[in-house]
Amino acid sequence: MSSTKTNPTANEEKRRRGSRHGLQVVPEIDQEPSPRARWFLWAFSVTLVLVAGSAFFMKLFEFFNIATTDGSDALASFLIPVLNYLLVAAGFFCLFFWAYLSGQFRDIEAAKYRMLELHWEIEQQEEQQQNGP
Repeated sequence: MSSTKTNPTANEEKRRRGSRHGLQVVPEIDQEPSPRARWFLWAFSVTLVLVAGSAFFMKLFEFFNIATTDGSDALASFLIPVLNYLLVAAGFFCLFFWAYLSGQFRDIEAAKYRMLELHWEIEQQEEQQQNGP
C-alpha cells in the first residue's frame, strides 16, 4: 500500500501558514445560508430600497412641483440639485454594476486572507532588512 499525500488547497495553506506565524485566521464557512435567512435578507433589501427610493422620488416630485409653480427662477434652481442627485445615483449604480460583473461579490472572504498574507510578507521583508542582506 502506498500512501499518497494530497496537496492542500490554497485556503488551507493560507490558514496553516497564518497560524504558524501567530496570526489567527478564521476558517472558511462552507455552509450556505438557510432559506429563512435568505428570505429575510431579500425582504430587508427590498424594503430598504423601496423606502429609500420612495423618499428620493418624493423629493424629486417636490422639486418639480416648486419649479413648475414658482416660475423660471425656481426651474433653474431645480435643475442643479436634481441633476446632481441623478448623476451621483447613476455613478453609484455604474460602480455597483461594474463590481457585480467583474466578480467582486463572488468571494468576499478572500480579501481577509489576502490581507493576512500581505501582512506576513511585509513582516518577512522587515526581518530580512533587519538581519541584513
